[in-house]
Amino acid sequence: MKTDPEITPVAQVESYAFSKAKLPKELSYPLKRSLLDAALRSASVYGTVWFVRYSRRQNGKTVLDAHFGPELYDYAASGKVMITVWAVPASERRKTEELLISQGLPSLCRWLARSQSEGNVWRGSRHSLRFELVGEILRCIEE
Repeated sequence: MKTDPEITPVAQVESYAFSKAKLPKELSYPLKRSLLDAALRSASVYGTVWFVRYSRRQNGKTVLDAHFGPELYDYAASGKVMITVWAVPASERRKTEELLISQGLPSLCRWLARSQSEGNVWRGSRHSLRFELVGEILRCIEE
C-alpha cells in the first residue's frame, strides 16, 4: 500500500527587523508585539512591514506611527513600511492599548493593504499614518 508523502508546512513570511528599548518603570509600551503581529497576519499584511521599533521616548501625543518607503530606489525598505510604537506613561497603557486594538490596528491594517494596491504615483512617494491619543480619543492622521 502506497502512503502519502509527508506534508511540509508552507514557509512562513520572513520576519521584519525589530528593536525594543528597555523602559523606566514610569513608562510602558501601549501595544504588545504579539497583538501587533496577530493583527498584521490576520489582515494578510505582515509582509508589507520592513521594520518595527519600540521607542523608549515619548513623542507628544503620538502612540504609534507608520511610514511607507517610496519605490523610487532599490533599497531594503522600498515599498515597505516602518512602524514605531512610542512609550506612554504607565498609567495610560491599558486605555491606550484598548484604543489601539479596537480602532488603531484595524485602520493600520487597512492602510497597509491599500499601500500594496495603490498605483505607481502613490507608491513613488513617502506616506505616513500617525495615531495620537487626545484625551480619550485615538485620532488617526494620514499624510
